[in-house]
Amino acid sequence: MRKFFLATALFILIVASGLTLLRMAMGWNDGMRETRSEIHATSLDDKLYVAGGIGLFRVLDSCEVLDLTTRDWASCGHLPRPLHHVAMAADDDHVYASGGYVALPFQADLEAGLFRFDTRTQDWFEISKLPHPIGQHAMLHFDGSLYIVGGQNDGQDLNTLWRYDISKDSWSAMEPMPTARHSHAIAVAGNQLYVTGGRSAALGTEITRIEVYDLMENIWERLPDMPIGRGGHGAVVHQNRLHIFGGESLREGMVLSNHDILDLITNKWTVGTPLKRPRHGFAFANTGGSGGVTVVGGGARPGMETIYSVTGDAQLVELK
Repeated sequence: MRKFFLATALFILIVASGLTLLRMAMGWNDGMRETRSEIHATSLDDKLYVAGGIGLFRVLDSCEVLDLTTRDWASCGHLPRPLHHVAMAADDDHVYASGGYVALPFQADLEAGLFRFDTRTQDWFEISKLPHPIGQHAMLHFDGSLYIVGGQNDGQDLNTLWRYDISKDSWSAMEPMPTARHSHAIAVAGNQLYVTGGRSAALGTEITRIEVYDLMENIWERLPDMPIGRGGHGAVVHQNRLHIFGGESLREGMVLSNHDILDLITNKWTVGTPLKRPRHGFAFANTGGSGGVTVVGGGARPGMETIYSVTGDAQLVELK
């Protein structure tokens, strides 16, 4: 029995040492203090905030902030509890985080909290309860309200769009999305909300559909499909072009670097500069004035391999 335990311990030591060397060689330990994937980000005052996520074989509660000018990382406190697949947004004064899962792989946070970060005290605190538990969703701020888009609840794909009036502390159900989905990416330009890709039981793990919501009129329209379906990707609008980049194809077992661009005037697709390092489940934010997007963290390997391939580095996506 003693030999068995010694052999087991030796095996674990060898595997751990090999993983450490692999991560160092691949640069996966660079950047953030705690590498992570299955994350979202938001920006406030030229800083990019990331909270929670899947770390190396664990769920994180830490928040880290990247100064987009100096490129330095710092701490921004801790969420009330460890969570992954947390959605984030910001208004002019505060950073918000919502929903997520409390354990691997997808154990819902039944407390279903909406949290706010006080930049002065460096504290996170709950300001409201969500309408229901939710994860793998997206969140944005528009005109004094937070919007929660899609996601999953108890394994069910959602087409819901919830609006939270910050000043009134009240929730309203808006016009649902035509397509239920999770693991999608959103982009906002003016009063237009673009919902891209994602996954669902009905449409599979590489949804190609794009839908746009008018935040003033409460109506949805459909745009041309994406050339490549994906989930866990990024999306941003720049100069009337919708950029979609990175992500994951679970069907092919691949992490993507592809960058596709939809001209919102002509509805024609072109190809942009790919990510230097393929990633999925990353966080991103506009890099002020440079015509680019800063991508941080994410998984370097697909599916369950994410738990050992979480990263912390930052890379710039060029927008043309």
